[in-house]
Amino acid sequence: MYARYAERIKCSTISFLTKLKGATMVRKPHPSLFAPFNAPPLLHPKPGLGPYDMCWCESGKKFKWCHMHREKEKLPAFGAQMHSLRAEMAKGYCSHPDASDEFCGEKIIRAHTVQKRVGLAAIAENGHVISVKNGVDDIEKNNGRIIPVSVGVNNASTFPGFCNHHDTSMFRSIEVGAPDFNAEVAFLLSFRALSYELFAKRAFVRSIELQRELDKGKPIDAQILIQNNLRNNKIGAERAIVEMEALKLRYDEAFRDKRYDACKYYAISLSECLPVVSCGGFLPEFSFDGLPLQRLSRGDSAFEQITFNLTVMNGRSVVVIGWMEGGGGPAHDFAKSFERILPNERADAAVRLAFAHLENTYARPSWWEALDSSAKEHAVRLMNTGFGYGRPEHRSNTLQPFSQHYVSANVTKELTNW
Repeated sequence: MYARYAERIKCSTISFLTKLKGATMVRKPHPSLFAPFNAPPLLHPKPGLGPYDMCWCESGKKFKWCHMHREKEKLPAFGAQMHSLRAEMAKGYCSHPDASDEFCGEKIIRAHTVQKRVGLAAIAENGHVISVKNGVDDIEKNNGRIIPVSVGVNNASTFPGFCNHHDTSMFRSIEVGAPDFNAEVAFLLSFRALSYELFAKRAFVRSIELQRELDKGKPIDAQILIQNNLRNNKIGAERAIVEMEALKLRYDEAFRDKRYDACKYYAISLSECLPVVSCGGFLPEFSFDGLPLQRLSRGDSAFEQITFNLTVMNGRSVVVIGWMEGGGGPAHDFAKSFERILPNERADAAVRLAFAHLENTYARPSWWEALDSSAKEHAVRLMNTGFGYGRPEHRSNTLQPFSQHYVSANVTKELTNW
């Protein structure tokens, strides 16, 4: 079955490459496109499990103190769950290449991933922006959907990922608007995006222990489903952390040596200040034109990470797609597919990408409220895509425009390092 499925993917990929207009290279497909799904064994109660045996859910606890009476236990209040998760996310460290506990340990701050003075300030109204990430707190009230909410700029896009000294010294040039949009700027934006994603992944793995109680009061079938989902998410996140830590070391070395061109990037400056800013990273599964790039949880080859920044410099929006791998891989091909988009449509494509892939995304309040109901609903669907169990997965057409267009601007400058 897997062989037939792999061959079908291979044939469709070759067909797409043959027909794709504007493509100037034929790449070697990522091995994950043809690899089987790495399915871990199913977690479930085993016959004869005694009260002092280790629990079937792999929590490390004895069955008596874990799932033995789980169906009769009370589910923790949603507010208490969110409080515990926020407390876990607040445990910070400094991501600077030369960070040390002695120098940074007591001075960790809530660093902005999108520049507060030039990025967030450009879209803020009355000191507030519309936040996708903060909408997670109201997910229960919104029947499991993530709906953006208003948040103050002091609390928007922050994470405890740098000490005050290193955050100030390392990112001073991009915080004041970076008069010269150059390789160093592209590198620093990518560095901060990667640091944020690595921090978020580590915090997520720690939070899984807190989420183990989400099956309290539920029947055994639901317990099995929830615990398997948590275990699988943990396996995927831990694999991602290992790969991201190796990638972060390469960024650290490049920063120390001031080899800013070690980071590959495709960046554009736009003619307008867009009403959306965003910062983060992800593993691209499909290109903008629907080409499969890599399939997560397949095979054992390392996946390629993209960093993405949509922010403001010198009063105009800039888009920076960054990666470390060389040419011909999924990250390179994803950036190339963005370059192939017509110049006057790239701004809109960047906004769709931010909505679909990055929860660390913010919008101008008046612009968001002015969207008609169909445009807003489409944006919310994109925001909920790939955001966890029970929500739509990213598909080959996720980043394609359909009938919805959000912004318009022309490309005024390109900055590339392929």
